[in-house]
Amino acid sequence: MKRLGFLLILLTLVLACQKNYDKTKQPYKFIPNETNVIIQINELSDFISSIDNNEILSNIYTTELQSASQILKTLNTTKQVYISLNDSNYLILTENDSTLFVIDSISNHISETLADLKIEKTQLNDSVIYHKIIGNTFAGSNSLELLKTLNSENENTKLSKLIETTDKKSVASILFKSKTPNYSKLLFLEDLNKDNSNFTILDIGYTDKGLNYNGILTSKDSSTNYLDGFKNTIPQKINTPSIAPHSTNSLISVSYNDFSVFNDNNNQLKDSTATVASETFLNFTNEIALIEDALILHSLDTNLILEAIEDKSNIESFRDIDIYEFTNPNFFQSNLKPFISFENANYFSVFDNFIVFTNSTETLKSILTDALNNNTLANSDAFQSINDDLSDEASLFVFKNSDGLSEILGKTMKGYNANAVQFVREDNYTHINGVIQKFKKKAASNSVTETFTSSLDATILTPPQVVKNHISKSHDIVVQDINNVLYLISSSGNILWKKQLQGKVLGQVEQIDMYKNGRLQLAFATPNRLYVLDRNGKDVSPFPLKFNDAITQPLSVFDYDKKKDYRLLVTQGKNLLMYNAKGQSISGFNYKTNDSNINSQPKHFRIGTKDYIVFGAGENLQVLNRQGKVRINVKDKIRFSNNEIYLYQNKFTTTNTLGELVQVDTRGRLTKKNLNLTDNHKITTTSKTLVSLRENRLIIKSRTLDLDYGEYTEPRIFYLNDKIYVTTTDLQSKKVYLFDSQAKSIPNFPVFGTSSATLEKLDGERGLELITQSDDKTIVVYKLH
Repeated sequence: MKRLGFLLILLTLVLACQKNYDKTKQPYKFIPNETNVIIQINELSDFISSIDNNEILSNIYTTELQSASQILKTLNTTKQVYISLNDSNYLILTENDSTLFVIDSISNHISETLADLKIEKTQLNDSVIYHKIIGNTFAGSNSLELLKTLNSENENTKLSKLIETTDKKSVASILFKSKTPNYSKLLFLEDLNKDNSNFTILDIGYTDKGLNYNGILTSKDSSTNYLDGFKNTIPQKINTPSIAPHSTNSLISVSYNDFSVFNDNNNQLKDSTATVASETFLNFTNEIALIEDALILHSLDTNLILEAIEDKSNIESFRDIDIYEFTNPNFFQSNLKPFISFENANYFSVFDNFIVFTNSTETLKSILTDALNNNTLANSDAFQSINDDLSDEASLFVFKNSDGLSEILGKTMKGYNANAVQFVREDNYTHINGVIQKFKKKAASNSVTETFTSSLDATILTPPQVVKNHISKSHDIVVQDINNVLYLISSSGNILWKKQLQGKVLGQVEQIDMYKNGRLQLAFATPNRLYVLDRNGKDVSPFPLKFNDAITQPLSVFDYDKKKDYRLLVTQGKNLLMYNAKGQSISGFNYKTNDSNINSQPKHFRIGTKDYIVFGAGENLQVLNRQGKVRINVKDKIRFSNNEIYLYQNKFTTTNTLGELVQVDTRGRLTKKNLNLTDNHKITTTSKTLVSLRENRLIIKSRTLDLDYGEYTEPRIFYLNDKIYVTTTDLQSKKVYLFDSQAKSIPNFPVFGTSSATLEKLDGERGLELITQSDDKTIVVYKLH
């Protein structure tokens, strides 16, 4: 009996340990051994958008992933989500919490519990998902059998280690066995591996122009990966774009510092008996490249190659360049496989540091003509547009224009004129760097072109704003419609998500980094809510905070010491409530109201080492310290206009109803200046620039512009690229004006627009974008070149 009791206790402890292990186990450690593709999603809303909107990825993603996307759209998480794909089955894994997959909140669903298995079955439209909780992990799949066999004992430790090397700041990472259809298209080459045992890992990032990715290709051993042919060689600069014609569809280049080492490695890897002899003129090369109708060698001394080629005869001269007949035309047919194969190398010429082999003299002369005229791939605008995304050296380099890319993807890819993948062999890994990019010819200098329009489901309620995209380092657009639906729109015009709000957004949407990890959240107030949304448009707990009394001013966000210790200030009539980024009330802040309604958004200014919280209340200018106590007692009364309070010339600045400029210094002294403004006037300032508008007269600093009579929005100042810009829109004539600090109109303005405009650098290209409305439901974006 004692022995039986001991065994029962031991069994209980083992089971308890197993349960605790499952609770702490990372979701990706449940991925089955036999999986072919793993997708790690770091930014869920951006990834879901790419399934539908990214022209490259939507063509690569499999049917199984398209099906899984129906489930992904229902998940509410900022954690990593893992998708395992194998044949027709998918498995979704992520960290579980109480709001991750709330079935009751999903419309058009049918659910049941498979009681014996402790598995839930849910049908969403045409998709069925089986799901269960294992410890702290949510697991969902379209395969009941897969979910039934899922456990924590069969972890693929090698796969887990690969997943741990991915870049968590990328939108997503894709791990796939190298011969997996669709995903291997991103490598531009099919025959890099002899079997399907090696994994390729790619961290994915994308922009409005296309896709960029980088990662590694693993090698199980030195006999399964043809890229091991570059072992013990040093990657070199790729030179052949300097002679390849600008219209080249496809270019494949191999480079090395020692051909004999590369040749020996490659000969050992090839199954074929066709090899290059150790004594060959190729020993004097450091690069061999193939374009459609030519094979190109690069050497630092082409004379040595010319002397070493014995099978030749000089047949003619073209523009002082000798053309030779090569009497061993099948030399390159198989001995450089699997990377390069070229038949009928009948003729060749030497040009600078290149030797060009072709199958006809006409083709050879055409290539030489383009080279003489600098009409080469390297000099093309499309190729130059991707240069910054490429490494200086590579072991293997593959270029495709739109025709070449279309052939790989099996779909017409119009406009994608510059696409490349680099493979760099270092140590025991091959690094991969890829870019697939749509290219548009540069517009004329100083021109303004319409980039895109985005239509909302209902009339726009608030003018479009811009917010930072912490992934792409560019900007997105946020806008709200009259149904109180908030939209996030990418820099290419795709609607990333929609969010139903309770009320109109007051003022500007702010951004905070509440977790101090570089990922930004949206923070704003509506009349009865304080919202904080993550990148996916999901509520960040414990937000939204709900208020019975109305919020009467836009949310103020303070970061006193630039340490991301945010303070969120809510205004309710006469009162101020302050919270931290966790939604907790700040007990150390206590504002004693002067029994007057607060009539402007509280703002934080720092002058020297002191902080000032400034706002108007009744006819008093309130200047507080961090604790909400009066820092400056301003005794003079002010009949405030409807303009905000600014820090201008190190003074708290606004206007009164008489159109006078009112300024208060840090000692509480008040001064007034007559600006000859009418009752219905508008001002805005930076620290040194004052802009005012009365009727049709716009004054920028001391310069006055008489605009056409109309109904103008308040002027807005933007400081971008070390230059000040001022915008205002005539709502009657539907014209958006743009001026510089000297009150000079920017060329090709005004443009068509029906709301106030925002100026920002949306994408990674040169030039700014102007965002406004083209009608009551449509946002329009203009590009300034």
